[in-house]
Amino acid sequence: MRCPVCRAEVNAGPQCRRCRADLSLLFALEEQRSQALARAYQAMRRGRLGQALAIAEGVDALRSDAESKRLQAILHLLERDFAAACREYAASLQTSRDLPETR
Repeated sequence: MRCPVCRAEVNAGPQCRRCRADLSLLFALEEQRSQALARAYQAMRRGRLGQALAIAEGVDALRSDAESKRLQAILHLLERDFAAACREYAASLQTSRDLPETR
């Protein structure tokens, strides 16, 4: 995650390593997002595709990334909504390209 104050990369919280901004709310929000993703995958495994899609859309609204877009694409495929699946998959590829390369 990036600090919204100084833009430093922050891997451990709750304070920014550079500017000492309190990031505890952002870390809490990220934890809630992770838990929601887990619930979406669980709902998908149980065959509750509509519920899983609603959760995945909420997760994507919190922070859109390649994982949330791919999950939405998979769920649209399972619901046989191929146009929406294609849109979400293309968005996941674009999101992946927007990420900085790590080497």
